[in-house]
Amino acid sequence: MGVTGLANLAVKVADLEAASSWYTAAGATVTEPVAWENGRRADVTLGWLHLTLFTKAIYEDACELPEEGFLHPALFVDDLDAELARHTVLWGPRVVSGSFGVRRIAFVEAPGGIRLEFMEQVEEPEVPA
Repeated sequence: MGVTGLANLAVKVADLEAASSWYTAAGATVTEPVAWENGRRADVTLGWLHLTLFTKAIYEDACELPEEGFLHPALFVDDLDAELARHTVLWGPRVVSGSFGVRRIAFVEAPGGIRLEFMEQVEEPEVPA
C-alpha cells in the first residue's frame, strides 16, 4: 500500500526556545523542549499542522544540512522494508522511541534538496492513567 499518512514536518532551528515561543504566540500548542537522540526537540500543533522542531537532525552526519530550515516530511508506511527497497537509503533503518511510542525509521534523499522519512509504528505511545 505504501505511504499511509503524514506524521509531521521536520524543521531545524538554531534556537529551540525562541522558535517554541514564536509558535506559542502564533496560537500553537508546543511541547516542552526535550533532549532527544543527538540534539533537542519540541512538537508543535497549529490547527491541523504538526511540526517537529529539531536543533540537530538525527541523520545530520550522513549529509550536509543548512543551519536552519525545512528538513523532511515524516511519512507513515505499512511496510518499511518494502518502501526502502525502492530507494537508496541515506540513514537507517533504526528503532527510536519517545512520546510518540516506538517507531522504526529510515531516511532517503528526495529531489529539491530534502529527505523523506519513512516510518513504521512498532508500539503506540503510553496513555496516561
